[in-house]
Order: sequence, then C-alpha cells, then structure tokens
Amino acid sequence: MNSIYCIIYNPVSGNGKSHHIVKSLQKDLNKRNIKYKIYQSKNSGHIKSLCSSKDSKNFIIIGGDGTFNEAINGFMNRGPDNNLNDIKIGFLPGGTGNAFMHDLNGETYQKALNIILTGNTKKIDILKLKLGSKQTPDNIKYALNIVGWGLASDINILSDKLRFLGSIRYNIASIYYIFNKKVRKSKVIIDQTISEKKYLFIMCLNTIHTGKGMKAAPNAKLDDGLFDIIILNAKISKFKLLKLLPKLFTGEHIYSKDVEYLQSKYLEINSNSTDMLNIDGENKYNTPVSISIIPKVLNIFY
Repeated sequence: MNSIYCIIYNPVSGNGKSHHIVKSLQKDLNKRNIKYKIYQSKNSGHIKSLCSSKDSKNFIIIGGDGTFNEAINGFMNRGPDNNLNDIKIGFLPGGTGNAFMHDLNGETYQKALNIILTGNTKKIDILKLKLGSKQTPDNIKYALNIVGWGLASDINILSDKLRFLGSIRYNIASIYYIFNKKVRKSKVIIDQTISEKKYLFIMCLNTIHTGKGMKAAPNAKLDDGLFDIIILNAKISKFKLLKLLPKLFTGEHIYSKDVEYLQSKYLEINSNSTDMLNIDGENKYNTPVSISIIPKVLNIFY
C-alpha cells in the first residue's frame, strides 16, 4: 500500500484509550512500510475541521461514537471540489460504547485494523437531520448511528452525570427512568403517516447496535436506503418495561406487543416541549427535528 493515511484521533475518548491505540497503530503501520500522518484533536469541533479540510484519500478515525459523528459531519461538509467517492474512511474503536464498531464486526483494535488493511470498502447511508423549522446550513447535521428522543435521551443524559460510576451508570439510569417514566406528547410524521399522541421514546437507527452492544434495530443495514424506527408504547407498565429493556441486548424486544418496529426514509418529531436528543450517543440539539436518509454516500473500509 503506497497511500498515505491521514490518522485523526480524539485524545479524551475512552478515558485516554485512543493514545494507546495510536501507539499500536504506528508500530503496525511501520512494520508494513505504510506511510501516514497523525493529527490529534485539540478541542471540540477540531475533528470536524480536519475531516472537512485535509487533502487525503485515506482516513483513519480513532475514538468513540461521538468522535465518529464529528468526523462524519466534517466529511459531509467538504466543498464541491472534494468528491467523497474518492475518499476511503476507516474506524478504530477508542471510545467506551463503540456501537458503530459492533456493526462493522470491529469492536477490538486488531479486528478493526484488519478491516482497514484488507482494503475492502462499502458505501453506507447517513442520517441527515434538520433541526428547527428552517433549513439553514447551521441547522443541518448528520448522524451515523442513532437519533434518540424521550426515554432514549433521558437515560443518556442521566448516565452522563453518573460517569464516576463507570459502565454501571447506564443500568442505574435505566432503572431510575423505569420507575420515573416521563411520557411526552408529540406530533410524529413517518413517511406520509401523521400521528399526534403520547410517546415514551422513539429511536431512529442507521445501525443494528447502540450503547454498549445493544441490538436495538436487529434488521438494520448500513446500505439499504432506510433507517429503522423503534417506538415504545407510552402505556407500558413499569413491570413490563423492567422486563423489556434487557431484551435490547439480544434484539428480542421487537417481538413485544408494546414495541412498534418500522423502516422508513423520513421521520419528523414535533414534541410539545423542547427536548434534548441523543445523537450518536451524545446529548445535543433539541426538538423539533426531521430525519431523512442519504443513501450510499460514504465509502468506508468494511
């Protein structure tokens, strides 16, 4: 391989995990006489800037799902002279959840590196988000994995405040909201169907996995031109909810009568309140939001 790899990493991902990965990657690439340049993120938004501006055909992004999200937004904002068809993107898992890497079967460093070194690529879909009621460049964002609203966002927000507890924080946050259910009323549009009722949560997924390996959308594909939607019945009892949430890890939750599982090209959420969203595992932006799919737009090592 004579291509020069542009390596971009987030030093704070996974409590410094990315630093160790970079060192291992340097050794592995040096052994193979593969040329590379390394760029470390200096602040929030720096990865987006690097991915939108660096003149390279081969990228390796190291970090977690939030890092990948920032990178994807950078690639999607490249100018018209930078054809995305000519760019290949690889990912190495340097975060805590690494949901996207589970879909690639690259949840470990070595497995992910092998995917990149084989050179095989695949064009994947991306979620396009329009925030607010007006479409301006600042209101358009992109997601690789998930857009969650309601309980899916509440749990993520609370678990973020409980980081000192480690990975168990997700379980504690989930249990808290099982017994303190927060139901929201919203106007929801799925393709051409309009509904206005109460919801417990809605998850829109481009991938099978979310969180730490949860199979939230077991039928999802990265290149089918559709995203998968999970809707939970707002009237579900606390006991049923307690039994249902663990099934997210196996994908068995989709067989529950309290779960609606759909595939779509357009989703719009106009809640009665302004609610924060879970976008690729990060708590940011608010409703209203409309989501569409951009098919086969990014070329990734797969």
